[in-house]
Amino acid sequence: MREFAVFWGCTIPARFPFIEKSTRVVFDDLGATVHELAGHTCCPEGTLVKANDEDAFYTAAARNLAIVEKAGLGVVTPCNGCYSTFKEAASHLASDWRGRGRINGRLAAEDLFYSGDLEIMHFAEWLADTVGAGSLGARVTKPLWGMRVAVHYGCHLLRPQPAVRWDDPLNPTKVEELVSALGAQVVDYTTKMQCCGGALDRVGEREGSLAFARHKLHDVQEEGADALVVVCPSCFQQFDLNQAALQRANEDVHVPVFYLSELIALAMGHSPDEIGLDGHRVPTDSFISKWEARAGDRKRLAEHFDVSLLVKCDSCQACKDDCPVCKIDPTFQPNDIIAALLAGRLDEVLAEGQLWKCLECYTCQEMCHSRIGMAGVFRQLKELAMERGAGPESVAVAYGEFLKTGALGKPRESARKKLGLGPLPEGGGDAVARLLTAEKE
Repeated sequence: MREFAVFWGCTIPARFPFIEKSTRVVFDDLGATVHELAGHTCCPEGTLVKANDEDAFYTAAARNLAIVEKAGLGVVTPCNGCYSTFKEAASHLASDWRGRGRINGRLAAEDLFYSGDLEIMHFAEWLADTVGAGSLGARVTKPLWGMRVAVHYGCHLLRPQPAVRWDDPLNPTKVEELVSALGAQVVDYTTKMQCCGGALDRVGEREGSLAFARHKLHDVQEEGADALVVVCPSCFQQFDLNQAALQRANEDVHVPVFYLSELIALAMGHSPDEIGLDGHRVPTDSFISKWEARAGDRKRLAEHFDVSLLVKCDSCQACKDDCPVCKIDPTFQPNDIIAALLAGRLDEVLAEGQLWKCLECYTCQEMCHSRIGMAGVFRQLKELAMERGAGPESVAVAYGEFLKTGALGKPRESARKKLGLGPLPEGGGDAVARLLTAEKE
């Protein structure tokens, strides 16, 4: 579905126009033809409307969908609540033919008719199932390399089944795949599937709402995430606005929060100012600053290594327990050294000297199913260390001897003579030294 109606809902245009802005930018960049239709109302929201009058809930939802049907389109919404309302109404009215007939009798006064034959998609669902993570990644110009991002789905994007069915309701992965396509590292955390708790604010349970926000934000923070990404304006409100309230109360929470389209727009080269990130209550400056610094780290690393292979190696770690050295010396963890390089700590790796424990036995390379191995990386690290004067003195001395003599040791003539061995031919050390020094000059 590349041409569709967009249903913004109430919350995004009214409270978070920057989410609308970034979503419009992403639609444009991905070549979507988007229609905004007149006559739409609140979806309506379930807690506040359905609890009062279920019939009003289904009537208003059907009317909104009938407007889309009349235009001959499907609908995409960036709001979990709107998505859930529409999917629930579509599921309910598909089986309740009497209720559908009663509602259509009302809609006839506006020359509308709801048949239920339209496609209803969430923005994240559209990205995952229509655009695809691979296609999205191909459009990234400023990858979120080195950034650690935690994902919050929100309840109504995934449940209840069978009304909603596009990802596993208890173990979803599709938004993570989109975030990974932007170049970020997805951070897993214990409360990933916990509700944001924002609905408690709507029924006067303020402290309960803050407790939900506090719990998840602390969890994300403890896992070292650089940001939390959401796909729901209500969840954004809970983790951005309510986090700001916790900060005003001097609580130790500091997790930048992004709507998914904002991260995509940044990765596609749009500036923070263009998409209005200054509208967030919790500043995103720490994320942007670190992202820019990590881009510099990647550039420096790319001068010496194939960064894509390092990332692939770090994400796999199938050979973690295969290195013969780490079985004898547990202080040597080659996988940790790869991770340190990706974290921008090249100078630290070279200075620490652990890299010299690599035996270059090539066990990792032979066992690597991707034929990468780490031996080549450690060989390059050793060369860099020697260039910077950070290698073992014994290695420098041996190389000096090689330049002088073309060999790393002199034969013991007495031992050779004892065994009846004659003198060796004259060596070519001088020639080697001339070749190598001439190359450097």
